[in-house]
Amino acid sequence: MGVRPKVHREELAGAISRIARRRAAVDDVHRDRLPDAADSDPREVLRYLRQFSGTDIPRWVLQADVCDALILNNWLWWEDRRTELHFLLEGRRRGLFLDQLGAQVGVGKQGVRDRIDRLEALLRYDRPNEKLTRAARAAAKVADQRRTAEDTWIKNHQAMLRDAIAELLEQAGRLVADGEDREWLDELAVDTNAEGDLGRTIMPILGLAVDELRTSPAVLALPATRPPHPVHEALARCDALRGAFAAVTDKPVGRAQRRRSEAIGL
Repeated sequence: MGVRPKVHREELAGAISRIARRRAAVDDVHRDRLPDAADSDPREVLRYLRQFSGTDIPRWVLQADVCDALILNNWLWWEDRRTELHFLLEGRRRGLFLDQLGAQVGVGKQGVRDRIDRLEALLRYDRPNEKLTRAARAAAKVADQRRTAEDTWIKNHQAMLRDAIAELLEQAGRLVADGEDREWLDELAVDTNAEGDLGRTIMPILGLAVDELRTSPAVLALPATRPPHPVHEALARCDALRGAFAAVTDKPVGRAQRRRSEAIGL
């Protein structure tokens, strides 16, 4: 299994809020049992969805819930990795022997060392390779190099990003009416209309806007067609750009995403 996509805290809050708004409209019986604050425990939200997703809930709501539930699950996957690393490091700082720690996670002494290095590498570079961390102990400049690479990529792809975002917003304007769930789509429009070049923050905002449009009732209600509906093509184009941007910093990119990147000339 590959490494899960990282989820920003804003994406987590957005997914919880979308779930709450959908369920408020269709679930009169159990709605009061859903934790609906933006900072709610995602485990509690997932528990609600698993327990109260029967045939009385419209199909489009169930489909959108799956998309947002996977965002919550990805957040928890990364949170679990952070928690394990925290307590392994705390165990060493508090004087526990390596074999004591290893007994709790099913590895030996060297396995604990490797596990710590692997988790540090995963959380720092999004790749579970302990060798990365060992090499990085003498290379603090990696973070600066990554930021430089990201800035360079965005600078070199300004026109392509603006075209893809304009197409996405055009399709959103046709399918998602004003007043509906389009907080990040509107934010994306503001950022792309601002003077000057697009900055690095455009990429997480684009990701949030893509999630928002993909899980909107109008898009979920569209039938699968050949060729794809224009909104699906716009979403795929943005996914390809996000995949190409992730590859700049050695983040894992799926085979399908890589094919889409190559198809649009990245």
